[in-house]
Amino acid sequence: MQTYLKTKPVWQQLFLFLGLAFGIFIVVSVIGSTILSAVMGISLLQMADAGKFAGENPKMLTLLRGMLLLQFLGLFVIPSLLFAYFSHPRPQLYLGLQKPFKKGYWPVAVVLLVLALPVVEYTGIINRNLNFGADLHTWAQGMEEEAAKTVQFMLGTHSVSDLLLNLVFIAGFAAIGEELFFRGILQRLFIKGTKNSWIGIILAAFLFSFFHFQFFGFIPRFLLGIVLGAIYWYSGSLFTAIAAHFIYDAFIIVLAYFNPQMIENPDAPLLNPAHIGLAALASSAVVGLAIWWMKKNSSASYKKLLAEDVDEEEKIITF
Repeated sequence: MQTYLKTKPVWQQLFLFLGLAFGIFIVVSVIGSTILSAVMGISLLQMADAGKFAGENPKMLTLLRGMLLLQFLGLFVIPSLLFAYFSHPRPQLYLGLQKPFKKGYWPVAVVLLVLALPVVEYTGIINRNLNFGADLHTWAQGMEEEAAKTVQFMLGTHSVSDLLLNLVFIAGFAAIGEELFFRGILQRLFIKGTKNSWIGIILAAFLFSFFHFQFFGFIPRFLLGIVLGAIYWYSGSLFTAIAAHFIYDAFIIVLAYFNPQMIENPDAPLLNPAHIGLAALASSAVVGLAIWWMKKNSSASYKKLLAEDVDEEEKIITF
């Protein structure tokens, strides 16, 4: 009889998963980067420096997409699928890859995340104005600038084919990979470990934001992680969280495609600064109402979403 990882203490499972993820990522990155470097004729040092990306060199864009593919597979997809396989006799069930409890969760989840944009924008402004201290601020600013160079380079092309590729490599890969990793595995383990659905959701959202290493956007990304975690928990399906995540990122990419000034000045507000506070308040109310609706119509329970991980009599605190 096979012994699955789900029988081990939950915190041991957590460290095993993180070790597996980063171990596989290193191996895939080293092998994949070496192959990409040889095929593209671009040195590994140049690949590691976002400042060396050159728009006039079409190989650099292909290279960057190849690096995103390596991250997608090596850090998110392969470790998550392997961990689920070694944790549960039905890996698909373990990851929440099943239909939502009700069809209505599909449109609500997608609309919910898009309608969260004003509160995301408002909290982003607050986040950028926080005082981190001179040294930490300088370090965080450097991280933001490096990330901004990469985004500007990828979104700076304005052909339909590049738009479609960006939807796949940026929105698609992030939606599938990050939801598998942070909600499918980490949120599940945190809920199991704490016996509390919302503590698990919040812990997974914290790591979701932290591991982006873009701390001027930490708060809004943290809030988005909470919303995505709630979508998964109440709908009973990771597919709804993946769909909502994809539509949100795709919406931003399409918006940037038709508004190039967003790429040139990523800190520029999407909404009128004079009305952003009111819009954020309305957005918060709508998001709260949508989550309340999802909770009211949900049949989520520890037994349903974490089936066979624990004994029948084990209870979980839900809100």
